[in-house]
Amino acid sequence: MSHVSNRFSPRSIEFQTRPVGFDIERAAKSDDPHHQNSLRLLIVGQMNRRTNFVRELASWIVWPTTLALFLTAYAWLLHFDYNPGLALFALTIAHFLVIMGLEILMPARPDWAWNRDRQVVNDLVHGAMLEAGARLGSATLTIGIAAIAAAATPSGADAVWPVHLPFLVQMAAAVLLYDAVDYWKHRAFHTWAWLWPVHALHHNPTRMHIFKAGRLHFLESSVRSLLTMAPLVILGAPPEIFFCIAALLNAFGNQNHWNVETRLPRIMHLILPTPQVHWLHHARDPVVGSGNYGSFTMLFDHLFGTYRAPDYTAIHDVGIAIDPIPGNLLGQIASPFIWPWLIRTRRQSSVNVTNGSRRQ
Repeated sequence: MSHVSNRFSPRSIEFQTRPVGFDIERAAKSDDPHHQNSLRLLIVGQMNRRTNFVRELASWIVWPTTLALFLTAYAWLLHFDYNPGLALFALTIAHFLVIMGLEILMPARPDWAWNRDRQVVNDLVHGAMLEAGARLGSATLTIGIAAIAAAATPSGADAVWPVHLPFLVQMAAAVLLYDAVDYWKHRAFHTWAWLWPVHALHHNPTRMHIFKAGRLHFLESSVRSLLTMAPLVILGAPPEIFFCIAALLNAFGNQNHWNVETRLPRIMHLILPTPQVHWLHHARDPVVGSGNYGSFTMLFDHLFGTYRAPDYTAIHDVGIAIDPIPGNLLGQIASPFIWPWLIRTRRQSSVNVTNGSRRQ
């Protein structure tokens, strides 16, 4: 009996609920299997309550904490004169690996698990090789943009960019300028039929997780870099601005797509592209998905009426309602170039399935 008492030690556990008339001290000393089973259930229930409390607490802090740690670490490395491109490359990989672990430990939707997604290899190729280094791949694109910016920056009195202002003020201006251009670029991809095939690859996955952050067609990544960075280059922004913009893109991009249980106050959904906000943008329903275009803020979505609030809009599935993109890698790469043929094939397949069903 002493073995039983030491094993369960009821005095060390603060029970919140117990059966009416159940004596914990008596159960701990009893050899009655029914009492022992009841005690086990109480202990397991208490442990589950504590686990649920810890997980809920973690869900409130994980998104801002992970984002802040990434950006703070990058600022620290820049302060100590580490190579900005290599530092961003290393931090992005570390950030990616941390999120992979978080998605296993506390997934928002277990059915979206990356380790059960057959498209993960394709996602890696699109992210690492075709996007030329954004997020998981290399910092080649970032370094190249910074080098072009340095070569193209006007000097002396010809410089338009306010280099005399504090760096944080310059960053705020750069974020707003980038966000404005990217908003209209992103909205155009969804609005103009001839641009949609270039962007569709990013929306065709039927689940959201960290690997989907870099699932962009190489054409889109090229257009995005040219359009969104061009104003900063023309205005003469210093190279540090470009590296910091790239860091923000990697941080927000990874965490907007992640499949980690996340709870945030409503004010954050109104201001920032949180996971819940961005998931709505990936909704299978095109009415729901035609909004939340911002990369860094929701400012321009609010200004132009495209903001979708996660508090009031339900999301059931993500993806494309009529998806002609093939599952194989080569077909995905070729998809923007053969889009009309893919659409015709998809429609014909739907007609054949419908006719077959009618015959049965």
